Amino acid sequence: MDPTYAPPLRSPPHMSTGTRLSLAWANLKALVQDHALLAVLEVQRAGISLVKMIIAGIVISILVVSAWMAIVAAIIGFAIGEGANWALAILIAALVNIAIAVGLAFWAKKQLPDLLFAATVRQLRKDVPAMEGEHEQQR
Repeated sequence: MDPTYAPPLRSPPHMSTGTRLSLAWANLKALVQDHALLAVLEVQRAGISLVKMIIAGIVISILVVSAWMAIVAAIIGFAIGEGANWALAILIAALVNIAIAVGLAFWAKKQLPDLLFAATVRQLRKDVPAMEGEHEQQR
């Protein structure tokens, strides 16, 4: 980043107020431009990092799902090896997966009030005393 500030004041003492204000304005303008450029570059860098993190999250999710499927397949294989009917073993594995999914869905639904910025809304409405215990009751 190349600063574009005006040259330092080394002129004779008889510089007019208008000239001084003009130099101050040029310095202020250049400073604001430099800070804006820095902010844009930092936002760009943060955006690239966010994309990298999202891609890593997707890859991690795929690997976790693959591992879960392998664990379920191993359990089914073990059950069949112990004499269980293969169709029944697959059905039980599917039902267990559905039960876990339903449990997670209910847990996720309980998290919805935290997404609504309830405290901020109460502050903006000035209803703080009337609704103080609301968040604790929902948990």
